[in-house]
Amino acid sequence: MQSQRLKGYLAAAVSAISFGLIPVFVVPLKQAGISMDIALFYRFFLGAAMIAIYMLFTGKSLKITWPDIPKMLVMGVFYALSSEFLFLGYDLMSVGIASTLIYTYPIIVAVILSVGFGEIISPATKFSILLAMLGVVCMSWKGETMEFNFFGMSMILLGSLAYALYMVMVNKAGLKIQGMSLTCYSLLFSAFFYAGKALVTGQALILPGMNWVGFIATFSFVTTVISVLAMVYAIGLIGSTPTAVLGALEPVVAVWIAVISFGEKVTWNLIAGVALVIAALIVNVLGKTIRRRRTT
Repeated sequence: MQSQRLKGYLAAAVSAISFGLIPVFVVPLKQAGISMDIALFYRFFLGAAMIAIYMLFTGKSLKITWPDIPKMLVMGVFYALSSEFLFLGYDLMSVGIASTLIYTYPIIVAVILSVGFGEIISPATKFSILLAMLGVVCMSWKGETMEFNFFGMSMILLGSLAYALYMVMVNKAGLKIQGMSLTCYSLLFSAFFYAGKALVTGQALILPGMNWVGFIATFSFVTTVISVLAMVYAIGLIGSTPTAVLGALEPVVAVWIAVISFGEKVTWNLIAGVALVIAALIVNVLGKTIRRRRTT
């Protein structure tokens, strides 16, 4: 039993770390002048293809019902927009701060469920919202004055909102499809979004060289396929709550990479902001678990 739980925790950590590696791949693509629309088309398309191949080899169903297709199209747009705004944010502010702020989406989910669906916001969730807001303030502090990068912050928070809306639809849209099939089709419809955007803006779906095909395939495999499969494996062994808590490693990894690989300075406001956002995520997850146990 202990061995299985250890494997579960390791898988959850691998899932979080692999997703946190996104800046390692995105920044070189931007520096090479490769269109993010083209790069993200290939990332999502190849990710969907690799997950589909895995599911076929393991005997898992890829069946989707007709009523689910329009819902999945909308979800694919939200999924794509979360990446769109995140990568715009990378151009406008610190990679470490941008990668941390995107993980405020569970807080936004709680607010949407409260306002749109009448769900009660618990004291733990309210506290997590406060912590997240303080984290944003800390990461915006410069010198002796409060100086906010409003446009950069707006882009990242729009990305967080887009992913929050995706998660709300996962829970409230009454989908017949679940699990890895849901992720596979989300990636596929996100790829369609970027293919359509590229064609409308006159971009050819061609990369400058075969080496970039391999680079983006690695990008997709590491940050999408490994992350999804490891998360599914972890949930099967230790449950969703510990897996979600360990998901807080994602912004930690992203910030560490920003400091080590891209020379970003470690400042008190960066450390405090990251710590507050991570604390907000953990309080939000554990608060839900405690409420479920009390109800049971």
